[in-house]
Amino acid sequence: MNFYKCMDSGSKYCPCNLAYTMDCISCSHLRGEDFCDCIWNGVCILYEKYMKNEEDINQRKDYKGKIIEKISLDRNLYLLKIKLDKSFIRDLDIIGSYIFIRKNNTNSHYDTPMSVFNLDEDHIYIVYQEIGPKTKNFNKGDKLIIKGPYWSGIIGDGDLSKQENSSILIVARGIGQSSILIPINKLLNKGNDIVLFLDKGKFNSLYSIDYMDTEKIRIIPIDLFNYEDELMLRKYIKENSVDVIFSAGSDMVHRKIKSIIEKSTKSIKWFVSNNSVICCGEGICGACIRKTKDKDKIKLCKTMINPINIY
Repeated sequence: MNFYKCMDSGSKYCPCNLAYTMDCISCSHLRGEDFCDCIWNGVCILYEKYMKNEEDINQRKDYKGKIIEKISLDRNLYLLKIKLDKSFIRDLDIIGSYIFIRKNNTNSHYDTPMSVFNLDEDHIYIVYQEIGPKTKNFNKGDKLIIKGPYWSGIIGDGDLSKQENSSILIVARGIGQSSILIPINKLLNKGNDIVLFLDKGKFNSLYSIDYMDTEKIRIIPIDLFNYEDELMLRKYIKENSVDVIFSAGSDMVHRKIKSIIEKSTKSIKWFVSNNSVICCGEGICGACIRKTKDKDKIKLCKTMINPINIY
């Protein structure tokens, strides 16, 4: 098996339950292997496990929230403004953050993973599609149970938050817009130059534009699956400096961007929105398992991986 790094490694949530079932993503010893083969994170997970009892595992908590506002953005597409504990909001102010959300009077079967679209000192903002029993009937004034923080909503070739003074191209389509705002704000603060290709997808709304500083980035409308627009994107990549591409959308979008990157012959770091089926977020249920090109089975709710290896 190849070396992989866990999104939680070195955080207060490490070691987690997987260390005690011998299924650790990062530590080879805690997978039952004889030798130490890990990507050093500054903390020895094996040592931390020995120093703690299983009962002392820091589990992610349920927080109470309340819907302050519900805004219709398009058909079955809504934005929720949710009041939350300030310390929890600070933990969510990270590229790739997401939560599990449900109404207060429902059980955990209704937990739904949603990307954090935006936040301020007292609120987080969620954009979601109302398409099934888990996402129906959220209304202004509703009390919520919100579990988190989780940080693997974006996966890619390294750590996107550490990218500085680079040329970054973002391609977002449809509901993928819900995962681009925090990355844009964080990356602008690190001196990065950002160009955003924005595709409505099946919606009739480029809603993310209303919440970003359009003077600091260049926005180009696109229909990614239109041949002429695809040529426009290819031409831009060919003729301009592009260090990083972040694709936010469906797996179909990611495969399209992968093809464009490979044909460009440029060395470009690639990041994608994590579209895995996520049910627990802790690597326990197995719903998010994907097979890599090397036939490794990885848990995408926690594993950091170059998307080239799974698309």
